Amino acid sequence: MNQGMEGFEQELQALKDSYADQLPQKLAEIDELWATLIDDDWDEETFKTLHRMAHSMAGSAQVFGFTAMGNSARELEMLLKAISNSGEPLSEARYAELAVLIRAVHASAQFPDD
Repeated sequence: MNQGMEGFEQELQALKDSYADQLPQKLAEIDELWATLIDDDWDEETFKTLHRMAHSMAGSAQVFGFTAMGNSARELEMLLKAISNSGEPLSEARYAELAVLIRAVHASAQFPDD
């Protein structure tokens, strides 16, 4: 392997490691946002922040070696988008569905690709 490629692979691995190190904080932020939404009155800004975090995680997770988590985050993002587009109050069934998907994101974070 040439030195340029080896250096690139080392840098990529460092980025993957950094992403993995930041995951507990990102997951905690998602939990905090979710707790705010279920414990307090519904807040549109909190909802939008949760949606942005799910979107960001869905896009970045696969790049950094967390394909399953990226897929779970994408499902969460899609549901959040559907809820946002519906304009309807959140039903108990939707709350339950969101809770399941948030748990799926957490669970899949335990299993990186390699």
